[in-house]
Amino acid sequence: MTAAEDWNQHPRVLALLDCCREADAVMCDLPIYNGKVAIEAIGFQPFGETALLGVVLTPWFMNLVLLPIMPESMRMGEIGRPFEVELPAGKRTFVIGGNDVVGLYRAHSLHSPVLTFTLPGQAQAEARRQLALLMSPPTSREDTVSRNCSASVDRRALLFGRR
Repeated sequence: MTAAEDWNQHPRVLALLDCCREADAVMCDLPIYNGKVAIEAIGFQPFGETALLGVVLTPWFMNLVLLPIMPESMRMGEIGRPFEVELPAGKRTFVIGGNDVVGLYRAHSLHSPVLTFTLPGQAQAEARRQLALLMSPPTSREDTVSRNCSASVDRRALLFGRR
């Protein structure tokens, strides 16, 4: 697959979306459900050699999902466990999820619930924005601020004008 949008149509991504569509029948009656948001995959792309990374948007959540290209068999003891993933923007904690159809995957919540998205395209734009932020390394300004904030400060030198 060459175009970025093509990865949203990968059979593994489509299988995950089908599972969300099945859950939709139950979720639609809950107060966390936003009928203005559709179930869709946004921005899926290869992540390393063995996984796809993108956003799954539903009327009840927006998750960054790390989906193995080859299905990982279900291991119930893994479900719900935290899993650290190093993204270009830094480490993020994902939670292991899965089912018998898709197998194991990792999800990082971006918004849950998604009730604040009321305009057409608003949730999709936020998903793209979040994905772009997470897949970009911190800017040099952020690095400088981070280094300066973590440096120890000599209070006496600061009070008496010596640095």
